[in-house]
Amino acid sequence: MRLLSLPLMLNHEFDIAIVGAGPAGATLALSLAPTGRRIAIVDKQLFPREMICGDALSGQVNNVLKRMPDGIYQDFLDQVVKTPSWGVRFFSPGNDPLELPFLVPTTKDQEPPGYICPRVDFDNFLFQRLKNYSNIERFEGRTVKEIKTESDHVLITTDTQTIQAELVVGADGLNSSVRQSVSERQLDKGYYCMAIRAYFEGVTDFHPENFIELVFLKELLPAYFWIFPEVNGRANAGLGIPYADMIKKRLSLKQTMEQLIQEHPLIAPRFRNATMVTKPKARGLALHRNLKQLSGDRYLLLGDAALLVDPFTGEGVGNAMASAESATAVIKDCFNSGEFSSTRLHAYDKRIERRMGMEHSTSASLLRFAHFPKLFDLVVRKANKNKPFKELLASAFTNDDVRKKLANPLFYARLVIGI
Repeated sequence: MRLLSLPLMLNHEFDIAIVGAGPAGATLALSLAPTGRRIAIVDKQLFPREMICGDALSGQVNNVLKRMPDGIYQDFLDQVVKTPSWGVRFFSPGNDPLELPFLVPTTKDQEPPGYICPRVDFDNFLFQRLKNYSNIERFEGRTVKEIKTESDHVLITTDTQTIQAELVVGADGLNSSVRQSVSERQLDKGYYCMAIRAYFEGVTDFHPENFIELVFLKELLPAYFWIFPEVNGRANAGLGIPYADMIKKRLSLKQTMEQLIQEHPLIAPRFRNATMVTKPKARGLALHRNLKQLSGDRYLLLGDAALLVDPFTGEGVGNAMASAESATAVIKDCFNSGEFSSTRLHAYDKRIERRMGMEHSTSASLLRFAHFPKLFDLVVRKANKNKPFKELLASAFTNDDVRKKLANPLFYARLVIGI
């Protein structure tokens, strides 16, 4: 049922106003709900709503869900239809495969380290949980028009009311109204990518353990084509490419995707008898650039609004939920102290740096290395011939020391000269 147009109502008073009810905003609201704080969560869309995404939920998503209150993780396991995934399969620019499990070693009694789940279902699962708490008020289908920061509160004006809160949190995605209103942190087209996605039936030759797959494209590096196995025999497939490259080469995302499905030597055979069951849809992504300016006087930025998308894989849900978890502790401290200054809230920036800094550095190094097809091919060939090296790469999913090694450009220089 669509919301009716209502006369503007003033000054609904809350402790916290969260703009955006996707994984970042919903995770924060659910994590803060047991505190009893009055929480408003505003979203411009009505749920359930579709989100253009690869639909992969990383181990980081699992871990955050496990730490959330009131049995959310168990309900996720019991109620949400999803595909377990145990690893990733890369194809180098030279079309050589490299299979890396998410866990090393993997045993049969372990729970899946990751899942593939349509975002329309996952996001709606989290959003519906908000209804369990009387101290959370949901404002669906409301567009934020203006945000004003005063000395002792923030005013968030939507198309139907004005909400007053001690703190505003921007969890409203790439084109965040919160970030544009209160922060100097803005988009940099040099770190901007485009992605196009469609669902298919009849795609063949998936890994028996449902590895997600990334096919790096020699003529378009660091662009890649992804193929993720979904429930009921579907596949989520799409193309991610830097915006600057798309413009420079005058590419049509839709036409490039169709050409790859018809002609690429690895992709085309798997799609020969496949049927596209949804129209291709595109969205922009601003890749993880730095971990600064995520907060200020009476505001915090989470997830895509904070530009926290992984620069190598384009994965954003895990970082979005992790940023919400990090924000939870800082927000609790702010209410305990009664202080919401940029100095106090800067503790959030520091937490994000500690939590994501090494992962960001590793992904940034991998992205630089992905520009060089011969080096990419060399790493894949070496990993396939050298089991310890392959296990080293696989362990990067869980080991900070390994990520630190992979973040060092000298690692790749030594690899080339055989040190």
